[in-house]
Amino acid sequence: MSSHDYNRYRVDVPGGQLSVGVWEPVASGPGRVPTVCVIHGITSNHLFFAGLVSALPGVRVIGPDLRGRADSRTLPGPFGMAAHAQDVTAVLDAFAPEGPVTLVGHSMGGFVAMTLAGMAAEQNRETGTEAARRFRGPVLIDGGLPLPMGQPQSDDPVDDLNDEDLDTDDLIAAVLGPAAERLSMSFGSVEEYLAFFAAHPAFVDGLDTVATESFVYDLAAKDDHSFQPSTSVEAMQADSADMYTGSAYREALETIMGSDDSQAEVVFLFAERDLVAAEPGLYPPELTADFARQWPQMGIVDVQGTNHYDILLTETGIDACAAAVTSRIGAETDGAVE
Repeated sequence: MSSHDYNRYRVDVPGGQLSVGVWEPVASGPGRVPTVCVIHGITSNHLFFAGLVSALPGVRVIGPDLRGRADSRTLPGPFGMAAHAQDVTAVLDAFAPEGPVTLVGHSMGGFVAMTLAGMAAEQNRETGTEAARRFRGPVLIDGGLPLPMGQPQSDDPVDDLNDEDLDTDDLIAAVLGPAAERLSMSFGSVEEYLAFFAAHPAFVDGLDTVATESFVYDLAAKDDHSFQPSTSVEAMQADSADMYTGSAYREALETIMGSDDSQAEVVFLFAERDLVAAEPGLYPPELTADFARQWPQMGIVDVQGTNHYDILLTETGIDACAAAVTSRIGAETDGAVE
């Protein structure tokens, strides 16, 4: 028996409607049902979290498809972390207006989650209220903290976001690599697309049901009856640059990490290997050590044996992610039960 009932909805946002998947728990304990919002990566969609959802019985999970991707692919720009954070806010206004909501982001979704958390914290500060602490976390899964640029790290990782000489094409090539190349490819059938991933070094152990369903959902049909990945190149380029140079994310990071209380809410999980299952991962050990020194209140989890993708697919990865999410839900649930 499934632990959740799943349905898909649409929410009004600037420029159109955002597609949202909602997993409602089949069974839950007394009091308010804890709610989690999962935010996917730059070329992904909400179904990539289905394995994590199964590890969170009794928890309501809300997962939007970010604009320019999957079932939200026809939504136009502007893109960027602030735009996505505003879209997610509209989703949560519709499905969880009272909160509290634990924010969970994978890859770029971590940057969106951090931006949303920082925007909310800044608003609370300006109004002099805690707004019932609407958001908890965020839980960052191999994303959401400054990425290395291939040059020596400064004493402050945030400084790397201020390099005016950064080139967007170089950023995409350095960080996303084959993931970016895939967006320009066409596939004759769904099976051909799945074969592409089956040969991908990050999926050498095969595609499980979650990965398969997420990849199939990702495909968009073209007029010539072929298929292409749904993420728009424009969205990927704009979001890639904004992760490094966007002011909204940088300000949010400084807001959250500048307070011991909000910093202690953050959990950062990082994979041992990167997008092509090579070592080191997106976040090399020396960089995560810098994070630990600079932000000592933040929880850091080294998820050994995983890569950037299967941290949300393998038992080891899902267990670690579920434990991190549950650690944030725990405080939330304790306060919700009368």
